[in-house]
This record gives sequence, C-alpha cells and structure tokens, in this order.
Amino acid sequence: MKRFVDQEMPNFIERISGPSGLQSFEEKAERNGLPRVLIFTSKANTVPLTKYLSTEFRRRMLIGEVHPTKPNKEIMDKYGVKDLPAMIVFSPGTDEEEGAKEPVVYDGDGFTKNKLHSFLSNHALKDPVFPKKKTEGDEEQKQKEEEEKKKKQKEEL
Repeated sequence: MKRFVDQEMPNFIERISGPSGLQSFEEKAERNGLPRVLIFTSKANTVPLTKYLSTEFRRRMLIGEVHPTKPNKEIMDKYGVKDLPAMIVFSPGTDEEEGAKEPVVYDGDGFTKNKLHSFLSNHALKDPVFPKKKTEGDEEQKQKEEEEKKKKQKEEL
C-alpha cells in the first residue's frame, strides 16, 4: 500500500541529466523568474519527501534532482558537491553575472520535512507564477500563419 501511495504522489521535480539538462532547467527557471533548487541525491527514485516539497513549492520555485552519474559528474564538480545528499538554492538571476547573489547551500543537520520546508520557504517566491495567458492578438497571428502555410502547400501541389 505504501509503495502504491508513494508512486502515485504528484511529482513536479525536474530530473537533470548532464550539462544540457542543467541548461534547459536554468532556462525554464529564468523564463518564469523562479528561484532554482538543485537536490543532489544518491537514491535511484525520487523520494516522497522531495515529491512533497515539489508540490508544496510548485510555481514558487523550480526543483531539480541530480543523480551521481557520469553525465552529472561535471555538474557535481561545478558546484563542489562531494557528500550526498546536498541541496543548493539559486535566487533568480544567480549566475556568473556581476553582482549576482551567491548560491545558498543547505547545511542543516538533517533532511527532515520541517527543516527543509523552513529552509525553502525563505527562498521561495511569496506568490505563485502562472504561465502567461495567450492574448487574442497572439491567437489571430497564429491562425493567419496557419492559413498562409495551407495556401503555400496548395500552391505547391
């Protein structure tokens, strides 16, 4: 029963595999203006605590999971991760930019629900970020482009 419940829990974790996966993760966070969290874990599957946190902070921060694999070794070296589990939080705009905030490493004495929730609450956005709704102008533009494509296809035939 427990396995079934664990398996069916909502999961909004981004699994990161290699530098290209990290880059797409960072682009997604930047596009939505979200803080990023990297969780380095040795567990094969996403643990229920991580799933809970991803649901609790959905749309307020983007959480990525990094496993110690060959493609991810470069990522672990980049952030100096040697011991697992580890967690690093990046505020929006935290990169190699000048004047950017330093990443915050979780150095608590345990990965418990209350400690992690408290830590992440300090770094999460206060209000959720929702995808921008399409305006009527955007929809009209797409319809025009589709009609033009259809006309070109008919002309080619």
